[in-house]
Amino acid sequence: MTAEDYAARLLPFIQDNLLPKELDIVVDEETPLLELGILDSLKTAILMNYIRNELGVFIPPEKLSTGNFKSPGTIIAVIRELAAANNG
Repeated sequence: MTAEDYAARLLPFIQDNLLPKELDIVVDEETPLLELGILDSLKTAILMNYIRNELGVFIPPEKLSTGNFKSPGTIIAVIRELAAANNG
């Protein structure tokens, strides 16, 4: 999958399932997920399950860092890196 393919699936999931209803924003690749409080430990676990089950990429614990989960764009970069390593 390309970065655009991952974005097309990840952004709507975050928008529909993780975004607090009181935040009236549209999630894009630059949305600061941690800064806005969109991701907490529970929502990160939900997101990781979605990535594993729907996108077919397992994110190991050593990749769980604030830098890697700062925005959807940084998450997509990690997904692509791991997918390439698993398929290469």
